[in-house]
Amino acid sequence: MKDSMSIENILKRDHFSSAKVISGHAGLSKSVKWVHVFEMTEVRENLKGGELILSTGFGWKNDDHLLLGLLQQLVERNVAGICIELGTFIQELSEDALAFADAHDFPVIVFEKEVSFIEITREIHADLINHQYERISSLEDYAQRLNKRLLSIDNYFDILKNLQQYVNCQLIYVTKDHTVVTVPQLRNKEREEALAELNAPPAQRKRWLLQQPVQVLEREFAVIYLLCGRRELGEFESLLLDRTATALAQYLLRELYTEEKRKAKETEWLMGWLEGEHTTEEIENRLPRYKIQLPSSGAAAVTIKMTMADERRTNPDVTYLNMLVQNIFDQNGFYVFPVQRRQLVTYILLNRKQEEDWKSRMKTGVDRLKKISMLNDSSVASFQIAVGKYIRRLDHISESYQTALETLTLQSNLPPEQHRYFYDDMHMYRLISLVHKHSNLNGLVNEYLEPIIQYDQKHNTKLLETLRVYLACNGSKKETADKVFVVRQTLYHRLEKLEMLLGADFMDCEKRQVIEFALVAHEYQQALHA
Repeated sequence: MKDSMSIENILKRDHFSSAKVISGHAGLSKSVKWVHVFEMTEVRENLKGGELILSTGFGWKNDDHLLLGLLQQLVERNVAGICIELGTFIQELSEDALAFADAHDFPVIVFEKEVSFIEITREIHADLINHQYERISSLEDYAQRLNKRLLSIDNYFDILKNLQQYVNCQLIYVTKDHTVVTVPQLRNKEREEALAELNAPPAQRKRWLLQQPVQVLEREFAVIYLLCGRRELGEFESLLLDRTATALAQYLLRELYTEEKRKAKETEWLMGWLEGEHTTEEIENRLPRYKIQLPSSGAAAVTIKMTMADERRTNPDVTYLNMLVQNIFDQNGFYVFPVQRRQLVTYILLNRKQEEDWKSRMKTGVDRLKKISMLNDSSVASFQIAVGKYIRRLDHISESYQTALETLTLQSNLPPEQHRYFYDDMHMYRLISLVHKHSNLNGLVNEYLEPIIQYDQKHNTKLLETLRVYLACNGSKKETADKVFVVRQTLYHRLEKLEMLLGADFMDCEKRQVIEFALVAHEYQQALHA
């Protein structure tokens, strides 16, 4: 494919044998899109950029101020250059005008003999039209060959290499995760210089630059950059970039589809593991695919539930969450297997260290996960973590999964201060949940606590809270007084009221156990109806 028509190439034509470049030599490589005879001093919207101007100077004659103003307008409109015929109206150009053209790399060419503008425009326009036709044909050929190659290539690098060889420029490919590919490959210093040029303001760049984003499913996946110092990069190269970006998007979409199918199969298998469908032998045969060295000393299921603040977003994006969980729990001695189902994300955590401290390591991971700012994002209305029971046989992971789900349910029925992450720590709440399913707790709660509840409501007191703290402090009056923020005398008065309402034997072993159970049951009911 020929390079675009530049001023330098045009000057080699016979009609330009008497032409002389007197200023702006550095801009001779500029591409010429059209040739235009122009005698006015006001450009306005007449020129669109890329034109080579032919003029006799009639519009400004020997008015240096008008010439300088015209040159300023031509530079602003990105005109390629100007050719001026000397003799009829113009004898010479001012030093200020030539200095301005030099400073802006704007070629000023003079004809020292009379030339035919009609012949020049006709010849160059014919070549420009033919050149444009060649480019369209070449672009179509490039696109067709690229589409054919898409059927057989197995690496996006082949697509990039094909474009680089076609345009013969430095190509830089930057993905969303900041992976950088250069074609041809650059050394470290050259690579740094090229990357710096991508981010530099246009006025500071030493080379022409074009860029094109690669979008997959309306999301930007990467950006392709072309850098060239030998020639101007224009519309043709932009079209090539666009075709290449489209081909890359198709390739990446195919790869994403294949990966999603693989993930779907993987998720299906992991879901079957969670639900107890696989035998120990099947699990042990599968795990080597993940480069896991058996045996494992046990496992637990960790389930995370996220509710989005925006009701229109039903399923959260868990990609970053999966990366966090993988990193955090790997550091704490667990293999991680994520399984997502709607708003629930469950992780099978295989213990690869000693069993004795699995819970402390698990707690370290959960605490760290809770502190991550992403999880406190305003887009997430609520965030819950539940750890199921620890199992020693990998084919029993369904028990851990079910207990993790039960822990989530218990959490949702309790105030935040009563939340526990581990199923093993729910103790009394597990018992209350079981009793609540099979019987009515109201009778028990009313029998032991209703007199106190009614007394508090009638007299605006806090006997129920005092009772709860007093039992938690194992009957220590000093500790109880400190925790409920009252003096000893006030506490003694409250305890007398409690004895009156509950009986003087309320601290006896069996009765105390029932009262403690009733207190927790009351909290559970309050949360359930909140």
